Amino acid sequence: MAKQQLLKKNRGNDEVPDPTQGSQDVPGVDDLQVCIAHRAYELYEQEGCCHGHDLDHWLKAEQDVLSSNL
Repeated sequence: MAKQQLLKKNRGNDEVPDPTQGSQDVPGVDDLQVCIAHRAYELYEQEGCCHGHDLDHWLKAEQDVLSSNL
């Protein structure tokens, strides 16, 4: 109980940001992520659905999508 009171005391009136609101501040972020995810899945399929390369596929897809939007 004392620990909770201490945490409340140290916290003050700072508002904690809502993590679900982050992408709504920037229009199109969700659309961009969906496009990247689709492209990454295409790359995954093109390479024979081989697991373990998800980061490589995501980064390549991100590069492809962002370069096509310029």
